[in-house]
Amino acid sequence: MASFKSFLSAVGHGVQDVFKWLGSSQGQAAISATENAVNIAISFANPALGAGLVGIEQLINSGLKQAVGIEALSAAAGQQSGSGAQKAAAVTSSIAPNVAAFLKSIGISNATAQQEQELAVAINNGLVAILNAIPPIPSVAG
Repeated sequence: MASFKSFLSAVGHGVQDVFKWLGSSQGQAAISATENAVNIAISFANPALGAGLVGIEQLINSGLKQAVGIEALSAAAGQQSGSGAQKAAAVTSSIAPNVAAFLKSIGISNATAQQEQELAVAINNGLVAILNAIPPIPSVAG
C-alpha cells in the first residue's frame, strides 16, 4: 500500500527535481511565457497597477522559494514534523527585506516594522495554506 505525504512534505523531499525542472529551458520557458502574458496585459491596462503586481509577484516568488528551501533543509535534517513555527519564522525573516523594498516601491516609504512583519507573515501563511491544500500525493518512500 502506498503511503501519502502532504504536497509540501513531498516537495521538501523532492526539491532537487523541482529545481532541476525550473532551471531547465522547458521550465524557464513555461514560467516566462506565463509571467510575460500577465504582465503585458496588466501594464497596458494600468501601468501603475502593473508595476505593483510585478512587485507582489516577486514577493510571492521569493516567499515560495524560501518556504520550499527551508522545507527541503528540514527534510534533509529529518526535522519536518513539529517545526512549523520555526520554519515560518525563518521564511518570514528571510523575506522581510523584500517586503520593505516592495512597500517603498509602491509609495509607502514610512511603513512600520509591524506592517512589514504582518505582510511577511501573511505571505508565508498564504503560501503554506496553498501548498498544504494540495491533496496528498502517493509516495514510494514513506
